[in-house]
Amino acid sequence: MYFFYHFESDDGYRMPLFRIILFQNPLGERVTKTQCEEMMAFEPHFVCFPEYYFANRRLGNHGQTQKNQERQLRYIKLLSKKLNTTIIGGTMPELSDDAMYNTCFVFHNGNLLGYYRKRNLFFAEVGKITPGNEWKVFSAHGVTFGVLICADVFYEESFLAMKRLGARIIFVPTFSLRKVETIEEKIKRDNEIFVRGAALSQALVVKVCGVPSPYKDFIHARSLIAAPGGVLYRVRPDEEEKAMIIKQEVMVS
Repeated sequence: MYFFYHFESDDGYRMPLFRIILFQNPLGERVTKTQCEEMMAFEPHFVCFPEYYFANRRLGNHGQTQKNQERQLRYIKLLSKKLNTTIIGGTMPELSDDAMYNTCFVFHNGNLLGYYRKRNLFFAEVGKITPGNEWKVFSAHGVTFGVLICADVFYEESFLAMKRLGARIIFVPTFSLRKVETIEEKIKRDNEIFVRGAALSQALVVKVCGVPSPYKDFIHARSLIAAPGGVLYRVRPDEEEKAMIIKQEVMVS
């Protein structure tokens, strides 16, 4: 059972407080017992994984078999039940109707709430991944939330669609290529994309990235939480290559 805490504003409106975990870790790994215990102690409402976290390293980010797909889905389902939470399952390659999609599956305490297929592809996905054609929102813990995946955030339409559908939180599993840039440039880009996206959608935006490993050593983690008024949380520059279980409490209006 989850217990909701509230913040009361000056006008008496009580805003729910949600516990969210950003699972900033290397792609294609299993969650360890120690990591599970740490997350369970926080009693999160939501746990979000990075883009391609549930890829099979042997098959690669753009490879899949039906057997592996079923195994990964069982694993996400079991994780959501073990943690007694809602899992935004990063993404994984999904085989369906003779096509392959980059898909985020969402589970709540062992039950599949649905899935979202990435609509706007990264250049390395073109020709391998089929873009999705629907926007999706889900409901858990009394709040409506949506999912966008990585390059979706570069399009204003994505955030406006989330607003139309009533999303109060937008989770963004992301595959972030390492870039050489100053701290000022990073802050500027975060404001232009994520704070602006939060303002367009009038929702919280939760971005979760993977960290480099021998499997993918050219990525870094720019995990953050943005609100319409600014960034609420951002990993420090020295944490962009650090595996972390980021635990945050956020208010949702």
